Amino acid sequence: MRTVFPSLLVVLLLATLDTTLTGTVAPALVAELGGGARVGLVVIAYATASTLTIPLWGRAGDLRGHGRILLVALAVFLLGSACCGAARDMAQLVAARTVQGLGAGGLMVGVVTVVATLVPPRERPRYQGYVAAVTALAMIGGPLAGGWLTDLVSWRLAYLINLPLGGVAFAVLLHSARRTPPAAASARRTPPAAANPDNADHSLPAEQRRSLAIVPLRLLGVRNFVLTGLLAPLQGAVMLSAVTYLPLHLQRHQGVGAAASGMLLLPLLGASVAASFAAGRLISATGRYKLVLVAGTSLTAAGAAAVALTGVSLPAMATIGLGGGMLMQLVTLVAQNSVPAADVGVASGAGPFLRQLGGVAGVALTGALYETGSLGPAFAALTALAAAAVVVACLIEELPLRATTG
Repeated sequence: MRTVFPSLLVVLLLATLDTTLTGTVAPALVAELGGGARVGLVVIAYATASTLTIPLWGRAGDLRGHGRILLVALAVFLLGSACCGAARDMAQLVAARTVQGLGAGGLMVGVVTVVATLVPPRERPRYQGYVAAVTALAMIGGPLAGGWLTDLVSWRLAYLINLPLGGVAFAVLLHSARRTPPAAASARRTPPAAANPDNADHSLPAEQRRSLAIVPLRLLGVRNFVLTGLLAPLQGAVMLSAVTYLPLHLQRHQGVGAAASGMLLLPLLGASVAASFAAGRLISATGRYKLVLVAGTSLTAAGAAAVALTGVSLPAMATIGLGGGMLMQLVTLVAQNSVPAADVGVASGAGPFLRQLGGVAGVALTGALYETGSLGPAFAALTALAAAAVVVACLIEELPLRATTG
């Protein structure tokens, strides 16, 4: 785990950064490429492609080896990044972002599955605190890095920077995959000394390998699995919309530059990172998570309401960040803990899949309501979604966190 975990964080950082950086680079790329009416597609194409392929990448990993598939996904992601940097018009950029998103789907599900299969639920929050922190850093650091690179050189560098970073990540993953199994089956069935990502998955039972079911129907009768399936898209809608449209609003209506608009999101970033670590330590120490779920959803709703009523402010952004940081990996942990060990891969993929799906819908809804140039109507709608998440969190049953991965 010590060898694999750092490389997984690098992969997650790459995939998540490109989900959020478009808000700050949008004015510059529209000025060069035109097609301002289609700028929302640059976000939606990436998010849609990554969302729809998450369960497919997960299934491919079950059949062909998660280490091998993760490297393929990273290669596809880097190809899309190179095409983004070379785009000559908005149509080419949207197509390149689609390719980039196809690879990102495999990166997102790979990280969650590896952590879930190697670390028991009771100990998992300690690791997921780092995962949540990296995700939060990327979600807020994406706009910041995108704005800084745009002001310094060009919006194209915001995408091309993935190539050297991705090259290093690829080398680290290739080295780690030869020694540590990132597959669920290998963690459960293969002795650690002999396991590797390519031979591990071949130990799956033949009937399981032949099964084409992505989500077993029996899981639809598991209360917490279903409820977290409702909570994840609500969370994704609020967070992705916030980090996309808050910097865009600051640039358009307050005369703030691209880099400065990203800097103004730092309260959200700092609050998210602090909350994710604090929540992880609390849950590992107590084994209880429901209070954290309710508190996280309530804080997110309060922050969105503050933006809707009073506009953009540091306290409002920090409040959204606190709530988002508490929920970021906890929703997936609850889903994983509610299903048998044999289905942990399905539970691992469901959270990112549904969170991204909600993010796509949230960005589309926020964009439609933001046409007036006012954040009020858009964040009023996000407040309603966040309030619904509070209700769902209250309905989740608190189950004891398992002490083993089996």
